[in-house]
Amino acid sequence: MREGFRLPGYGGAAVFLRSHAVPARVLDTAAPILVFDVGLLSPDEYNQYLSRRADDGFVERLSTFFFHAAADFHPELSLPTFSDETLGLTISVRSSTDQRVELEFSLAGDATGSDSERDEMGFETSRVVLATSAQSVSRLSGRTSSHFDGEA
Repeated sequence: MREGFRLPGYGGAAVFLRSHAVPARVLDTAAPILVFDVGLLSPDEYNQYLSRRADDGFVERLSTFFFHAAADFHPELSLPTFSDETLGLTISVRSSTDQRVELEFSLAGDATGSDSERDEMGFETSRVVLATSAQSVSRLSGRTSSHFDGEA
């Protein structure tokens, strides 16, 4: 079963994440592995990166990052850059106002290579969208949560 998530921004930009399990026999592992498809949409282009593994706790850490980006007065000063080395993803907060937060997404073109080119995109989104995203991104792990307190 596939689970999807979309973080919309102003001006038509968005980041998409979709999770799905890869059977153990495909990757020659002891158990199925949860992988993620990542899409970066700007007004000019759409790039998609398929079947990427992530570090343990990826979904929970991303949820916490979104919550603090929405709730902190100045997340560009208080919030460290989100990073998942296995997935090749980093997210930083560039600026914020009372209603908006500007995010910078950077994704390695090849998650397995250390010298890979990076696909970068920045966009603004609302604090309300980020707060809602903190809760809804949890669907990617296949578990649902009825309560979110922002703590990992």
